[in-house]
Amino acid sequence: MGETKTTRKRSWPFYTAKGYGYRKDIPTGTFVCVPGVYEFRGPAQTQVTESEGHRYRDRGYDIGGPFFTKKSYSSVEGKLNSFTRRSGNNEFHYDGPVMPLPVETLQYPASQESSDTVLSNYGATAVARCSPTNPVANLSVFLGETLKDGLPSIPGIRTWEKRARILAQAGDEFLNVVFGWDPLVSDIKSTAKAIAHARAVMRQFERDAGKVVRRSYVFDTEKSSSGPSVVATNARPWYGLNYPGAGRCNLTYLLDDSGTVFKTTSVVKRRWFSGAFTYHVPNGFTSNKSMERAVQELRSVFGLDLTPDTLWNLTPWSWAIDWVSNAGDVIENLSRYTQFGQVMKYGYMMEHIVSTDTYYYSSSAPSSFGDRASVASLSLTTETKKRVGANPFGFGLTWSGLSATQQAIAAALGLSHGRN
Repeated sequence: MGETKTTRKRSWPFYTAKGYGYRKDIPTGTFVCVPGVYEFRGPAQTQVTESEGHRYRDRGYDIGGPFFTKKSYSSVEGKLNSFTRRSGNNEFHYDGPVMPLPVETLQYPASQESSDTVLSNYGATAVARCSPTNPVANLSVFLGETLKDGLPSIPGIRTWEKRARILAQAGDEFLNVVFGWDPLVSDIKSTAKAIAHARAVMRQFERDAGKVVRRSYVFDTEKSSSGPSVVATNARPWYGLNYPGAGRCNLTYLLDDSGTVFKTTSVVKRRWFSGAFTYHVPNGFTSNKSMERAVQELRSVFGLDLTPDTLWNLTPWSWAIDWVSNAGDVIENLSRYTQFGQVMKYGYMMEHIVSTDTYYYSSSAPSSFGDRASVASLSLTTETKKRVGANPFGFGLTWSGLSATQQAIAAALGLSHGRN
């Protein structure tokens, strides 16, 4: 059962100047407009976050889940201004930033987050590039190659007993010339060594089952930009408006120059994967008694100075045939698990995209009757962060779409439906 999804929202003003402005009557010294902090009334800054709460489970391996947040915010770069203009009996004063254009006309850039499907496709690519090789598939291939190249064929193994009986009754010269004593001993010893090595590999495979291998993969950062483009000509720089209230007023025409406003656009996209891989040993893999008995019996071959008599006494002769025959069953069992053998304790594909529109004024600074104003550059940014999770068997899969075998493997590894 999945976790509960929650949505959190917050908002705050577009920009508040850390300065003040006022207008006063010069002859009387009375403030016509009370000094106050300025507010630039553009689109509100916002953040919306959608996520799931997750309990610690799987011994702390998997505590995440789907996540998305979108944040739209503004930033100003430029020094504060402090200038005064006198007009008639009035004195206008402003202390704060000057914007390149009226901010209430602006909008934040559109968000560019990927869909779940697109991000899952990235996740599948990342898994293919960084996951450990499938141990189940590797063992199946190893056993197949051992049977094909490292051991005599079963018909050849079946002749050992007959050849040993004849050799035990024949003379030395007849043995070497007719029956080939050395090739027979070589076949038996090489078979025993191949089986012993195969068993060592299989035991290591069993020991490593359930162990976790962590992997990550980072895609190349994508960066794009455009501009500058002209968004306004003959534009007056813009400064803040007093908060509404008694005794407050707007300050107008403090700056008497106009210029051109430009805009540049930039987009930065970062994507990466993080996951933990493990594999499951098929049921019954370690319970093949015939193979275990063969391994015990083949040990008697080592350390002996084989003669026809000692070779004949190596009974029962079925040990090699038993091992080869049962190895075929193991390979068939493994082949059914090859595509499912490696699973993820957890797997997440993450994305971080920052889209920014930056507005700036022409290089000629506007004047205020002798004072020069520094027009700030203004950036509006939309930033998204997104995370999608993988099913133990890959991205874009659902629990309902898993086969009975896949669900059994997931259950054996303690992975629950809350993973997806």
